Amino acid sequence: MQQLKISNEIKNLDTTKIKEHLFFYKYDSRNVKPLLKSENKEIPLEDIATYNSFKGEVFENIIYELLLEYALHNDFITKFVLKGPHQNRIDKFYKTGLMIDKKLQIAYKSNYKDISEFDALFFTNDALYFVEMSTSKKTVSLNKRLEKKYALLKVLFPKFHIRALIILTQGTVGLKRFPQYCTIWITKDLNDDELLKQLVFNRKKRNFKTPYTHEKFIEAYTIRHSKFIYFQTLEWIFKKSREKGFVDLNFFKSKKLSLYFGIYTKLYIGFLDIDEFLKLVPSYSDYILNVFVTIEKINTKDFDLVFYVKNQNGKLKRVRITTKETSIKDKELDGFTNAEVRFMKYLVKPEYFLELDYIKQLKESLKSFKPLS
Repeated sequence: MQQLKISNEIKNLDTTKIKEHLFFYKYDSRNVKPLLKSENKEIPLEDIATYNSFKGEVFENIIYELLLEYALHNDFITKFVLKGPHQNRIDKFYKTGLMIDKKLQIAYKSNYKDISEFDALFFTNDALYFVEMSTSKKTVSLNKRLEKKYALLKVLFPKFHIRALIILTQGTVGLKRFPQYCTIWITKDLNDDELLKQLVFNRKKRNFKTPYTHEKFIEAYTIRHSKFIYFQTLEWIFKKSREKGFVDLNFFKSKKLSLYFGIYTKLYIGFLDIDEFLKLVPSYSDYILNVFVTIEKINTKDFDLVFYVKNQNGKLKRVRITTKETSIKDKELDGFTNAEVRFMKYLVKPEYFLELDYIKQLKESLKSFKPLS
């Protein structure tokens, strides 16, 4: 395994060589401009999140620019994917694959839907590295995002080792909780308020020409990878698991399915009659359209049956029953789960409905369920 050593420029956020490039990136600065125009040097408490979000954008662009320099001067990096102002193709009409999205970020799309986004991607002789950068001092949400990105890249590039480079700032907690495939770099905090102000009010839009013309710098769309189509794969898993009539838990234990749990978190196994569901959750008071039954990865060790209930008013609820409580939570209307159930509703057929007693048996079996890793 190649040992990645942080450069002094990255460690110290030294922008000497790359500062001019930062003015050609797109920034969501609409809500930041009033804060930076104000004569009050202290950012109001209610605006801290907005300001920190913008600072995070700038941090990401600084690190990306410094990584370009790092790649240029390190021969063990064989390919490095261009994004932002350095790339020359925005794939508006590219349906499925790795591409540059409208925000000029590296993304994997399936049927035009963003599946995952990567701060940077680069190859060595035997590995593909994805890069995650964050200015947050807490790492819980970042750790959750890693599993999906890792699993997706493992499906797309089965012959490569998949590794992650995580770039954080001084004082970040939870560093020991990252998976073994991660390399952690720590930089100083971004405290250059004058630079932030310049980027907001002096952004440039034209006449940028990337200096990174070496053959190792590549466009996202040129990378060959295995095909992964989000919704069709979800349907294949569903039908394959029900080929024998019952839910084949052994099917879900394979290494391939373990990766799919990483991508989807939950996999659909059938449907439940509304009256049967109400026997399980008599307190549920909304008018129900469909009840979707899933096996969900709760954490790194535990799996459970979780119900996704589509109401007649269009709302979607996640329902999980434990010995302690019955948890009912709203799902976002524009989120992945709503898109999944819109697709899965076309598979609502009598042969895929599950009996209540069988649901209870499955739930018990999942207590000892362990897929291959």
